[in-house]
Amino acid sequence: MQLEVIGKFVNQVDCKKKGGLALMLLGYSGLIYYLSSQVWQGFQPVFDNQDKLEHILAFGFMAFVAWTLLRQWSQVRYVWLWAWIYTVIYGLCDEWHQLFVPGRYADVADLLADAIGAALAICLLEILRARHTIRRNEGTGVLNNQLLSAH
Repeated sequence: MQLEVIGKFVNQVDCKKKGGLALMLLGYSGLIYYLSSQVWQGFQPVFDNQDKLEHILAFGFMAFVAWTLLRQWSQVRYVWLWAWIYTVIYGLCDEWHQLFVPGRYADVADLLADAIGAALAICLLEILRARHTIRRNEGTGVLNNQLLSAH
């Protein structure tokens, strides 16, 4: 019985896709760690608060990869929340890490920009997923329970 259940689960899993996404998330997280380990070079921003936009974009992409990875497991509930939590915790760890890098400092505003970027990316992904689900079910007269679930 247990082997049957495990076999069905393994058949549903595209291990190459999950592995690729997991490596992408790990690699991107490592890239952010590397970049935040660099000593500040005195780069002049083009506009005010440019660094906040960079945080929004960088952590929005991280949330996108985390959300996409977590969507591969049908048994994971509240994918949007877990992707956001991962991204914000990583942002918190990144800010803490910068306390130990000469010329760098932790900034609550950067962490807030990380959280906003993650939230914006995840909201966009959830809206697109819902629209896709509605379009897929148009004309069938069936309301998809998946749309209503928090997956």
